[in-house]
Amino acid sequence: MKYLEELRNEVDAIDEELVRLIAKRLRIVREIARFKVENGIKLLDTQREFKVVVKVRRLSQELGVDPEYVETIFKIIMLLCLREEVRYVEECGSYRCCREDG
Repeated sequence: MKYLEELRNEVDAIDEELVRLIAKRLRIVREIARFKVENGIKLLDTQREFKVVVKVRRLSQELGVDPEYVETIFKIIMLLCLREEVRYVEECGSYRCCREDG
């Protein structure tokens, strides 16, 4: 049982790291949203999303992880990040108020 507990502790540490990385990603996404708003760039960038999926599928294959699993996880993460960008815009009230001169 001690071995199982050690393994679960490792998984718990990984989970904590994943949550911290997601939080960091969301902070960066808010900065990306601010930049997009200030420069009149659309929030949704399907070409970027496609590139991310290709990249993580390739990496997952190199690491011996099912690419379908990783693609599913990243599509969820990207959806949540898009929602965070939308939330940023909604908090501003409009594109205009997000600008420093607005």
